[in-house]
Amino acid sequence: MPAHPKKPTSGRKRRKPEILLREFNTLRLRFDASHARKKLSLLRQLSESEYADARILKAYHDLLCFLFAYPDNAPIRKAAESELQSFAVRVDEYKKLARDRRGKKLVNSGIVDTTVEHLFSLEATRCLLNWHPGQLEIDWSQADDSTIESIDGILPLVSAWQETDIFDNDDYFDTNDWLAMARGNRTSSDLETLVKLFTSSGLTREVQQYLFENLNLTMSWDLTDSAASCTLKRLPRGRIYYQKGTRSRAKDLRREILKPPVPLRRLSVRDGKKYVQAINEVLAVRYRELFPITFANPAEVYVYEPGRGIQIAIFGTVPEIRLPLESNFGAMLIRNGLPIGYGISATLFDRVEIAINVFPAFRSGESSYIIEQFFKLFYHHFGSRVFLVRSRQMGDGDMEPIHAGSFWFYYKLGFRAIKPRIRKLAELEYATIKSKNGYRSPINMLKRLSKTDVFLHMDTGRMDDWSELSIVNLGYLITKYAAEKFNGNRALMTRKSVEHVTSVLKARDWKKWSPSEITALEKLAPLIANIPDLAKWSKTERAALIKVIRAKGAKQERRFALLSGRHKRFKKALEDLAG
Repeated sequence: MPAHPKKPTSGRKRRKPEILLREFNTLRLRFDASHARKKLSLLRQLSESEYADARILKAYHDLLCFLFAYPDNAPIRKAAESELQSFAVRVDEYKKLARDRRGKKLVNSGIVDTTVEHLFSLEATRCLLNWHPGQLEIDWSQADDSTIESIDGILPLVSAWQETDIFDNDDYFDTNDWLAMARGNRTSSDLETLVKLFTSSGLTREVQQYLFENLNLTMSWDLTDSAASCTLKRLPRGRIYYQKGTRSRAKDLRREILKPPVPLRRLSVRDGKKYVQAINEVLAVRYRELFPITFANPAEVYVYEPGRGIQIAIFGTVPEIRLPLESNFGAMLIRNGLPIGYGISATLFDRVEIAINVFPAFRSGESSYIIEQFFKLFYHHFGSRVFLVRSRQMGDGDMEPIHAGSFWFYYKLGFRAIKPRIRKLAELEYATIKSKNGYRSPINMLKRLSKTDVFLHMDTGRMDDWSELSIVNLGYLITKYAAEKFNGNRALMTRKSVEHVTSVLKARDWKKWSPSEITALEKLAPLIANIPDLAKWSKTERAALIKVIRAKGAKQERRFALLSGRHKRFKKALEDLAG
């Protein structure tokens, strides 16, 4: 790995890096030849600086990543990339200057040659160990007596039957010594040994996950020279887009969404695996994990490229963890080959619930344009007509969206509060903003405004009367159905529901369906069995419902999202059941 540029030998007095960074921030979003020259000059001075403050070093790293994603020209991008490629040298220099030998102040920064400390799920841990063998270990320094007791209590469930004599009878049993013995010569860490015990135990995946995650094991991931780090992570890209200015927020989001889209390209399974690994690494180095992304399906990865150097990768989930009605999709936001954010979405008929997070280093770029393209993608390629954002994205229980002004960001795009009381409050507050020069909503007001989901309906006439289909109520309906009709025997409920539904729909060949299609039928049948007039549906409507059911178990779940959204009678029947 190359060292960063040599320190200047001239007698010129160097300015402190924090001063240079402040000056750079005033130029960050100015894209012309004159400002590009100033940026390049400042970048050279920053590369010649020493960094003994972790906060300043992280700010410099963020700036380099921003310049790589949003470059003015080729020299600036090349300079930023050169610094990023040699950043491990910078980290080593910091550790010496700051006397922070183990880089404790850089933990969970995601920077190359630092460490990540997190409680990963079993599936995420298994994947990371496979992708980065020897780099993850249990952080025993953070394990207390209760953690050791939890491991000891679970070992009999994941080991050989004869080994229970050890755990029951050895008064001097030592967990670490036993794991070292169990390791043999084939694995290199206690964590790998423990994970192998779980995954080869014969327990169901759900039980393995539950037991493992209740251990509360903090893991340490060594990012030395790691291509998974925020510093070095790259994705395939097309032509580099150089900034000539910034794209402002759409004046009319609906009009922007209705413009012709670009195609949605599905990747091969081979390339899909690379993208699935990439998005999981992107989250993991930032000590985050999302269920739909952890279980992303390599056979269902799409890439949408609306221009300006942007890629939006969409991930379906593997069939075995899909929900009965909603369809979960993960997302990775990429700019000029660098991951800059992520998202998740849940489609339900014509509604899509969306959560998007652009990483802080990139929020001063074209976040609004990227989010608009995200909506456009789901409108044209998933059949979504209603866009829903939950209250947590507004700041309900999370201060980050409060400080980022998320409520007003969505408000200005045309989103409105679902709760009438808060919608009225927002109207009054927005009138104050418009009438008072320089007025900003205080934190307490933003907290009040955050206590609601917000939505945008593509039909402006539905902005006052739209209500969300309650999947919670449908869940309670099944609880009552199981209790009253089957005395709480859910296996019997499922079997009888499948018999009833396949008979009414005349799905005589259902036993020849694929295993995942049959699983989808078993998940949906109890709900469909509660539709009172199902037998009176037309032949076309019943045939279409069979296609909807099978699509839930298909290799790509997008087909289910599209077909269910088109089945108006199925949607109306569930709305009636949900009350």
